[in-house]
Amino acid sequence: MSYVIVRFSGNREVYIDDQPQGSNNAASGRPRALFVGAGVHTFRLGGPADVDPPVQKLDVPERPILDPFSVTFQQCV
Repeated sequence: MSYVIVRFSGNREVYIDDQPQGSNNAASGRPRALFVGAGVHTFRLGGPADVDPPVQKLDVPERPILDPFSVTFQQCV
């Protein structure tokens, strides 16, 4: 199993393989670690379509909670 953090400038719902996983950030505003099996997964954010890239298909390696795999989305301007 592995942990990932999804980085984005605001709070957004995270979808992994089209399944909702909760917000990318904890209530404190810090990135929230999400639990996922190692392997290929599709990541996207909910909300407005102002995200680049809109979808990411990534091979997630085994990563512990103290060193999670990072998935980064940028806001389009």
